[in-house]
Amino acid sequence: MSFEVAGRLIARVATLGAVCAVALSGCSSEPPPLGRKVDIGGVELHLYCTGPQGAQPTVIIEAGLGGMAAFYHWVQAGVSQRTRVCSYDRAGLGWSDSSSEPRDAEHMVHELHALLEAAHVAPPYVMAGHSLGGLLILAYTRRYPDEVSGLAFLDSSHPQQKASFPNYERDERRGKYFYSAMKVAAHLGGAGLFRSQLAGDWFERLPAQVQVSLDYFLDDPRTYATSRAELDHFDADASEAALVDSLGDRPVVVITAGELRKHSNPEELARAQEHLRVFSALHAKLAALSTRGRHVTLPEAGHISLIGEKRHADEVVGNILQIVQESRAAGEPR
Repeated sequence: MSFEVAGRLIARVATLGAVCAVALSGCSSEPPPLGRKVDIGGVELHLYCTGPQGAQPTVIIEAGLGGMAAFYHWVQAGVSQRTRVCSYDRAGLGWSDSSSEPRDAEHMVHELHALLEAAHVAPPYVMAGHSLGGLLILAYTRRYPDEVSGLAFLDSSHPQQKASFPNYERDERRGKYFYSAMKVAAHLGGAGLFRSQLAGDWFERLPAQVQVSLDYFLDDPRTYATSRAELDHFDADASEAALVDSLGDRPVVVITAGELRKHSNPEELARAQEHLRVFSALHAKLAALSTRGRHVTLPEAGHISLIGEKRHADEVVGNILQIVQESRAAGEPR
C-alpha cells in the first residue's frame, strides 16, 4: 500500500461509523490455506511451494510491507513452470500465526530461515523481494550468505530512500495513521467498503480462489496491525540492509516500475517523474552491488501492477528465471 493511497483513505475511514452497519465484509469463514502451515517453534507460518520437486535453485518470494503469498499468484505460477518456488506469509499476516517478536528484519529473517529449515526447503535460493521485501532479502543474504545464489529486486525499497525524499517522513506518518485507521475499520466490519481503493482492476482478474483469500485477509484487523508494526521498524530494516556493501558476483536484477500514464495533472505528473528519477538512481545503486547486476525498467508497470497484472508479472518472471539460469551456470553458491 503506497503512502499516497493511505493519505486519501484516512479521512474516509474516519466516517466509517455512519455506514458500517451496511458492510457485508468480515462475515465469511477463513478460506483454506494455499499451502501448509509449518511449526518453527511455537509459531506456525504458512508456506506455499510449487514447481518441480528437487529443481534448484529454489526461488523464495519475499512480499512487500503487509503483503501475503496470495498477492504473488502470477509470479509464482510463472516461475513454477521452470523451477521450484516458495512464497510464504510473515508472522501476523495471511494464514500465519502472530508472533510476539518485533516485526523487524532481524526477527523476520530469522523466522524465514527457521521456516525453510523446518520445511526442508534446501538452498541454494534465488531471493525475490518486492518493495520492503528488497530490504529483507539483503538482510537475509548478509546473515546467510552461503545460501543465496542470486537476487531479484522487484521495485524494491532502498536503505537510503528516507534520506532521498524530502517529504518521506510526512508520508510515513500518513501510512502509520492509515494502518491504524484501517485496523479500526476492520474491527467494525467495514474494511470492505474501501476495497476499490485497496485493490485495482488487476484484483478482479486474479483466480477466484485467490480473490476469496485476499478478500478475507483484507478484512482482517490483524493485517493492518501487522502492517503498522512492520512500518514502525522500517528504519531498523534499512539500517541492516545498508550493511550489505557488496553482493559479490551473484547474478542480480533490479526491476523498476516506471508507469507515469495515470498522472494526468501536470503537478502530479512532475512529482511522479521526480519520484521515478530518484528511485531509478537508488535502484541503479542496488544493481551495482554485484559485478553481475543489471537494472531494468518496466515503463508500463506500477508498484502493485508489477506483480498483480499478469502481463507485467510475466516480464518479472522472465527476469527471475534469467537469474535462476545464471545461478545454475555459476554452480554452488559462495
